[in-house]
Amino acid sequence: MSAPHQPPRRGAAYVVAVAVMALVIFVAGVLVGGHPRQSGLDQLPAGARNLLVGGSTGSLPDQVLDVLADRYRGEVDRGKLEQIGAAAIAASLGNRWTRYFTPDQYRDLKRASEGTYTGIGIRATPAKAGIAIREVFPGSPADTAGLVKGDVITSVGGIPVARRGQARSVLAIGGKPGTVVTLGVTGPDGAKRTVKVTRGDVTVPLVEGKLVTAPDGCKVAVVSLDRFDQGAGEAVADEVAGLRAKGATAVILDLRGDPGGLLDEAVAVAGNFLKPGEVVVSIKGRTSPEEVLKADGDPIPASIPVTVLVDRKSASASEIVTGALKDNGRALVVGTPTFGKSEVQVTIPTTDGGAVKVTFAGYVTPKGTDIGKKGVQPDVRAVDDPRTGADEALSVALGRACTGKA
Repeated sequence: MSAPHQPPRRGAAYVVAVAVMALVIFVAGVLVGGHPRQSGLDQLPAGARNLLVGGSTGSLPDQVLDVLADRYRGEVDRGKLEQIGAAAIAASLGNRWTRYFTPDQYRDLKRASEGTYTGIGIRATPAKAGIAIREVFPGSPADTAGLVKGDVITSVGGIPVARRGQARSVLAIGGKPGTVVTLGVTGPDGAKRTVKVTRGDVTVPLVEGKLVTAPDGCKVAVVSLDRFDQGAGEAVADEVAGLRAKGATAVILDLRGDPGGLLDEAVAVAGNFLKPGEVVVSIKGRTSPEEVLKADGDPIPASIPVTVLVDRKSASASEIVTGALKDNGRALVVGTPTFGKSEVQVTIPTTDGGAVKVTFAGYVTPKGTDIGKKGVQPDVRAVDDPRTGADEALSVALGRACTGKA
């Protein structure tokens, strides 16, 4: 989609000027003693009178910017004001998914969508004693420094997490590449240690898979999808095929912590398990007619049991896939209720190098459920305890993976 038309920016700012100068005229009339019915225009300095001359065909925000840029007594950074105004306009709709991104924010957004960011390379979750590490990415700075799953970060830079707060502590862990962050850590065995980690660029793998033996002895392909980025559907298909070739007779699709991504990729991922023609999701917006998206791929045999593992951070495209597989009776859902995001966005670049992300439609599952109210409900509830080195939720899923029954 093309960037929105930008109206002319310069002009006399007639509408705003009239409002401002009406007050000036009134005050001038009182001070000079002019008659109430007498026009105050002749009593104003020529420079002030010029504000009322001519008109502007620009939008109201542009008229305001013209006045400020031309008349404000101090220095004005027009570009910064435009960005502040753009952010305020988007935020005024009251939809938390609709917003304006500055060029820097948009660049970071695109990097994140590609799984690249600056940090230490862990997935973490809040814990009673601090920040619990749920996963350490192989080859990441955290891996190099010796951090492991089950470690609990209790301090960052010498400041206890309990004092700074978990959200601010997570931000403090990040920083510029090459800088060092000192972490106070309590291991799974309760031992305390200090770990220094050199921050760096981290690329999160799109898909990771492993072959696990279930309690009943069958082999299970456990496939974790980090995000629904370009190629997610094909990546999941390849990973499942590779693990099946090694003997997997059941599949667990792990979508825990997956925030979503591209709608087309959600349909592609679901198509790896659903029969062609089965409904994946229906979307509809104010400016777009209802569209029913259906599976169109080369799915694995229906005889292979599928389990979807989710948690509170499984959102958007993750919920589309989970809802589709559940409603079509193709998968057992294990975990906790998902996030509950039933809206679809499109991101449109702007001429300043930024972008506007706008909610243009809502969606429902194949059975017409709006998961925005309560999320996708699991068939079997399972919660992972971040304080342990074990994966309790995965263990529950493995116990049912080979039968696909609750």
